[in-house]
Amino acid sequence: MSHSMTSDSLTVVAIAVVRCQEEVLVGRRPEGVPLAGMAEFPGGKCAPQESPEDAAVRECLEETGLVVEAQGRLCEVEHSYAHGRVRLIFVACRTTTRQSPRPPFRWVPVHQLRQLPFPEANQPVLDLLCKTATFRA
Repeated sequence: MSHSMTSDSLTVVAIAVVRCQEEVLVGRRPEGVPLAGMAEFPGGKCAPQESPEDAAVRECLEETGLVVEAQGRLCEVEHSYAHGRVRLIFVACRTTTRQSPRPPFRWVPVHQLRQLPFPEANQPVLDLLCKTATFRA
């Protein structure tokens, strides 16, 4: 994700929520960036003229090495952090096989998601994932 936000701008970020069977792809934010050490889904800023779905697929490949297919938007969240305002567009993605992602990403069982330290803006999608056994990518 980009970390060049200013407090008065709104940065639109596409997030890939990749589920394979009962596991979801989750990483850890690196040191030296906002929200360092917190859990995250793959994602980043949309390039000019790029749809959130295409950006989520591209960012997932760049960050994890996994090829995924966008299945549709799960939800959108606007949130203000000390480092700026973001609009997160969560995109349901699927992969046909359970491949091994590049670190720091790993597969986490859905029932363990609540044990991870996700940023506050991720709570609506976590609620959706944890409450809805019917979400199948």
